[in-house]
Amino acid sequence: MKTYRTMALTLGLAAIASPFSTLAATPINQTRSLNPDGEIKVENISGLIKVRVWNEPRVQITGSLGEGAEKLIVEGDARSLHIKVKYPDRKGWFNWGGGVNVKEATQLELMVPIKAALELEAVSANIDVQGSAAPRMSINSVSGDSSVLASSPGKLSVESVSGNVSLKLTSPQVSVNTVSGDVRMLGHLNGRLDVETVSGNVELDTPVLNQLHFNSVSGDGSFQTSLAGNGRIEMDSVSGSLRLALPKTSSVHFKVESFSGDISSAVGKVVKEEYGPGRSLDARLGEGKSNVNLNTMSGDVTIEIK
Repeated sequence: MKTYRTMALTLGLAAIASPFSTLAATPINQTRSLNPDGEIKVENISGLIKVRVWNEPRVQITGSLGEGAEKLIVEGDARSLHIKVKYPDRKGWFNWGGGVNVKEATQLELMVPIKAALELEAVSANIDVQGSAAPRMSINSVSGDSSVLASSPGKLSVESVSGNVSLKLTSPQVSVNTVSGDVRMLGHLNGRLDVETVSGNVELDTPVLNQLHFNSVSGDGSFQTSLAGNGRIEMDSVSGSLRLALPKTSSVHFKVESFSGDISSAVGKVVKEEYGPGRSLDARLGEGKSNVNLNTMSGDVTIEIK
């Protein structure tokens, strides 16, 4: 998450006042050509990055440039565009206290080709994407909320520090990393899903998965899904609780271990260590073709069969 350190530093310095600013809420209305399979990178510190799609070979940029922003930079060609909100540099004594001055949020609203690849970066700005079929989509945010709805990216990567993440999409490959932001995922995530969090809570409801990898320190994970073929679920948590709900028609081999947390399962028998702490479960549902491994230190584990 090295992007976070740079962006978080920028945000912290943005709070320092600067004598230089533009007029408040300058309207934005620009259009650039972009190939239907082109690439777009957007950077905005505060405010909004809103992306909607159309079948036109161009990008339309509207919204407003907030007070304190110097200008909107649009660089590149029909293959790749880079859109960035630029703020005037501020230099103090011996270059101490440099940074940017964000007095008012900048609103960026984009219409892009439906299959254009997206790379969106924000500090406190919210990110809102709808309708995209990007082959690749990456989202990086510090404290702003991020949502990707009614979309079908070929590959999606989301990184957030404290902002919440909301996904409702169809995609074969999704990766989500947060520190304290909560994550809610719906739709058809029918391939591989990787989720990592420190203290954020994670909720998933999807009809079928092939692979699920979940790692948490203290955040809870609640997952309702089914496994395709010889699918696999791996979940590890320190103190966060784990909940997994699968249909009764599943074919799964469960292996569950917890050092001091409780294990509650609708299938199999939980075994308590004879000497010292520890509980475990080794059970099969159906033929046991898919594998589910759940491990916690002190977090509770719940397996439900519906």
